[in-house]
Amino acid sequence: MRRQTRKEKIQAWLSSPYMLLAYRLIATLLVLSISRWMLYLFNLQFFHQLDTGQALALYLQGMRFDLPIVFGINILTILFYCLPSRIIYKDELQTFVDIIYIVANAIAVLLNFLDIVCFRFFGKHLTVHFLKLLFNSDEVSFGVVRQVLFDYWYLLVIFVLFVLIIIVVAQHTKLKKPEKEENPHWQLRQSISLVVMLLLTVLAGRGGLQAKPISVETAMQYTDPQNAPILLNTPFCLLTTHETPLKERTGEYKSDFSPIHYDLKSNRFIESDSLTMDSVPSNLVVIILKNVGQEMVGYYSHDRRSQLTPFLDSLLSQSLTFNGMSNSRRSLEVLPAILASIPSMMENDFVRSPYADNDFDAYSKHLQKQGYNTIFMHGGKNGVLGFDEFSRRAGFSKYFGRTEYGDDSDYDGQWGIYDGPFLQYAAKTLNRVHEPFATAIYTLSSRYPYKVPKDFEFPEGSYFWTGFEKTVYYVDCALRDFFKSASQMSWYDHTLFVITADYSNNEHFQPEYSNVWGMYSIPIAFYYPRKIKAFQSNEIAQQIDLGPSILSALEVNDTLFSFGRNLFDTLSEPSFVSYYNLTYQYCDGTYLVQSDGENSFGIFKPISDSLLNDNLIDRLQCPDVYDKLYRFLQEYNKRMINNELYMTQDDVTRDTSQVDTISQSLVPQSHVQ
Repeated sequence: MRRQTRKEKIQAWLSSPYMLLAYRLIATLLVLSISRWMLYLFNLQFFHQLDTGQALALYLQGMRFDLPIVFGINILTILFYCLPSRIIYKDELQTFVDIIYIVANAIAVLLNFLDIVCFRFFGKHLTVHFLKLLFNSDEVSFGVVRQVLFDYWYLLVIFVLFVLIIIVVAQHTKLKKPEKEENPHWQLRQSISLVVMLLLTVLAGRGGLQAKPISVETAMQYTDPQNAPILLNTPFCLLTTHETPLKERTGEYKSDFSPIHYDLKSNRFIESDSLTMDSVPSNLVVIILKNVGQEMVGYYSHDRRSQLTPFLDSLLSQSLTFNGMSNSRRSLEVLPAILASIPSMMENDFVRSPYADNDFDAYSKHLQKQGYNTIFMHGGKNGVLGFDEFSRRAGFSKYFGRTEYGDDSDYDGQWGIYDGPFLQYAAKTLNRVHEPFATAIYTLSSRYPYKVPKDFEFPEGSYFWTGFEKTVYYVDCALRDFFKSASQMSWYDHTLFVITADYSNNEHFQPEYSNVWGMYSIPIAFYYPRKIKAFQSNEIAQQIDLGPSILSALEVNDTLFSFGRNLFDTLSEPSFVSYYNLTYQYCDGTYLVQSDGENSFGIFKPISDSLLNDNLIDRLQCPDVYDKLYRFLQEYNKRMINNELYMTQDDVTRDTSQVDTISQSLVPQSHVQ
């Protein structure tokens, strides 16, 4: 038998099953990592603080998180190519394995591409919980999918090219049975390669030899939460995140935090002569603007390239305003924060978490007891995201939506009734209900796919506005017309208007608004000229502060459960809490600290460092601020787990000095002994 030449041996080795397998895995790694990198390339506005070198370093480090997916989804290919049997040369089996290889890797790449778009809107990777939410939500419809495909057609084209690359790799790495007699050690080599590849699969799946397998939290070791998405691919996030119940936190903390507000009297911002006014109760109108952050409002953002909110700017200049912060980044988190002072401090949204059935206190329940007619208004489809159910649980006895509006000629074709006609409907409806009333109105037009009525006219110079900017201008005009109509009605002069937003805009034009501080910045304002002084306060105020602040401004001095503070009381200090990318954030008005709940890894001073470029963790300790965060989380978890989102008997006992002033009627009826 003729001996193989050196060249033939090299060719035989290069075409061996384990080398062809290596080609496939390397190609898969490159395709997956490059598609992950595209999240960065198409969302540069979120990563403005990184230079090219830093971004490339994160891209390379992210391959550690790509490897578990590469080996995991290709385990069948690995086993097949390393089998010590000549069955691997059968065409039928190879075709089956090739199909699995192409489909599995195409799905992994597809998930990365989906996240390019989703990240633009939500600022975070898809997780199992979030994916379930998207595809079980009435917000996802054929119309939205069609519009996404139309607007992001180029991503679809690039995805098809990636799939073609996978197909070409599969075609060029097919196993070919040697024409000459097999090497006598072929089976031994296959067996060795099988053992080696299985060991590498386990090693890759764990992400190294460390004690615990890598997880999403591991990404925080490389960079801060703002940049962590560059490291992580979407399949990894989907496979390693899961719904976990809260755990009660133990430990002694120096900070004292109680969500029970015994005294909601105001000692600032109230006109002194308002105390001598007539005894007519004040009405309440809370306006929640969809997707309008401070960046879009000229009153807050003076450097905007175009003024989109001339009316709102004028209104805010006559109002008491704060440096508003949202506790939410998703629609399902909005109502618990604004209506019930419950922030989202867990991976799940409160309304779809294991604690969704918990009883809770809310400012509207107290207003009901005071004889207020409570109404929630949203022009969307009735039942969307459970808004009607939650608002009812929060004390709003009536709900007015698209069904009650009753005229689909003003339907935008996707979300509901355009804000212009719906806000006019809201003004007329309030003119017919008995006073006093408390109303929350949630707008909807300034959201993707950014539609406005066909007959709406834009000003000159709007040609270069984005679709989102145009809807913001439209909403501002709708607000102008609403206030114009309301000002002609008898209830207007004795009504408190609260202006806020659900969360900040998804499109960012200024770098200071595209980080984990600026992306939470929203307007918060109180407009009531006859009672509340017009003043621009630089204090931070969060959505969960609205409940106690509203009762204070309306002089409803009840005892309220709220994780927020009374903005009209100087005794409570400013604070802001949020949960983002597995990171807890807490700000005391000066320092913003970040932690995973156990370990601290970020300290910033957003007042002087709006871009959050300077992490002070190595130069500053801030133990008092971290102590406040952990004390807050301790109370939050305990209350959530034990179904105590209201004032309990233990709270009464702990503060015996307040016993005589506390009424048992404040406890939810289902808990009265």
